[in-house]
Amino acid sequence: MGFRSMFMKKNIRYAVPLLPELEAKTFDLQGESHELLDHGKWEEAVLKINEAWNLLPEPKFNTSCSHSILSQLIQTLTQTKQHHQARLILDQWIQDLEECGFRIIEFDPFVYSGENYLFTGDPDKAKEQFYKAVSYGATIRAFKDYPPLYFDIATQIITDDAEIMEIFNSGISNHSYSESHQHNSLSQQSIDQIEALSELGNIQFDEEHYTMAIQTWKHALSLIPKPQHLYSESQWLEVSIGDAYFLLEDYHQAHNYFENARINIESNAYENPFIMLRLGQTSLENNQEEQAKEYLMRAYLFEGEEIFENDDAKYFEFLTKHVDLIQ
Repeated sequence: MGFRSMFMKKNIRYAVPLLPELEAKTFDLQGESHELLDHGKWEEAVLKINEAWNLLPEPKFNTSCSHSILSQLIQTLTQTKQHHQARLILDQWIQDLEECGFRIIEFDPFVYSGENYLFTGDPDKAKEQFYKAVSYGATIRAFKDYPPLYFDIATQIITDDAEIMEIFNSGISNHSYSESHQHNSLSQQSIDQIEALSELGNIQFDEEHYTMAIQTWKHALSLIPKPQHLYSESQWLEVSIGDAYFLLEDYHQAHNYFENARINIESNAYENPFIMLRLGQTSLENNQEEQAKEYLMRAYLFEGEEIFENDDAKYFEFLTKHVDLIQ
């Protein structure tokens, strides 16, 4: 991947503002559509929200009102069981996001798309869309307004197609399922124990007792229930353990722990330059040069050459040899 394309993927695309009178008109139409839907006038509700969508100028998918109108349009089409029409719009919305050249920060279209495939009885394609959301950086927060089933699919807690469709068809807001699949935070007692062990590990690490620090942090990590990638606390423990292994030059173990940190669903590792740096370095040490280039470039894009200063010069030399940083 070239420097320019990676730089664009780091940047955020800003929405094009609408003229105030046009924005006000679209808001009015959205309100009217909501009201019609509440009164059971489904066909008229669809017409109203479509009218709002049709008023948007190009770039239709990237105006200050696009997201709210699209979300309401998809939800309205879903409520009125017009799943095919919703599919056409979702495909265009996702194509726009994936081809714009900028970092994807909108996850709703992927979740809506997964839901749409569930409504049409295609769990395999639904899983692809939920997995995509996570691959682009969606955390549990992105799923908070959706049925728990969707997050369980996205994080591969549930993978069996028959089970997915059984739960979905029995009612995705089913009370017993929602209660049994809550993603709870750690208890205060566990948090206190983890923090105490983490601090002890920090002291051992600062004194360069890396093996002792690893054992202490592993003890703390064992207090977090599985699947551990659902808890933010596990990420910084994985990073700490991985860093200690890195300093011990056990690059295989270090890479494994940084990989675990990368897949944490509570925090987007791709926005953490240190995780990107260590993943790049350990990838290089494990002869995974393509991965090394990607991760080292991500670290460079966040903090520049400075992030390489405390480590062997070979890592930055590798990057400059394989990527033109002047562009």
